[in-house]
Amino acid sequence: MADRDVEKGKLIRSNKFYDMLMAEWKNKDKEEKQEFISNFLESITVEKDSKGDYKLVNMKLRKTFIEQIYKLMQNGMFDMTIADEKDKEVRTTVMMDKQELQEYIERLNDYYEVSYYEVARLDEPKKGYQKKYLTIDETNDNGEKLFKLVELITDDKKYPQKKANRIVGAIRVKERKKVS
Repeated sequence: MADRDVEKGKLIRSNKFYDMLMAEWKNKDKEEKQEFISNFLESITVEKDSKGDYKLVNMKLRKTFIEQIYKLMQNGMFDMTIADEKDKEVRTTVMMDKQELQEYIERLNDYYEVSYYEVARLDEPKKGYQKKYLTIDETNDNGEKLFKLVELITDDKKYPQKKANRIVGAIRVKERKKVS
């Protein structure tokens, strides 16, 4: 999984990922695009506004697509993004246990200097006002960039998750210094 994330990061930073997807999309004709979209959507509602622009009103995903995503999420193979307090998107892996986290960090160490920081404990009782979002800086004071957030669990990975024993952690990376 770490290798996949490193390669994906390289593609995204270089814009090759976007270019690759757009080239693939442009090579498809109208019928192929419709067929592709119909694999995921049950129904869609679009309205035309006063300016003549189309606005997505409602979209219902196919049950089979949702089930496939659910299976990927259960196995930690599906990343998603969440918005932080500054409305920036942050990549997150749904859940990892301690052993998976250790293996992931060891693999990332082949590419970067890696650090792990506990950001929040979801199992601690809360009192008073609670912020809706976590505050996470893209780059910290040590010059480490946020690579992704993980939810570390100590029990099991069954859904729905219990609140007990859940920790949100930040994996941060720093480019290795080149030795000349």
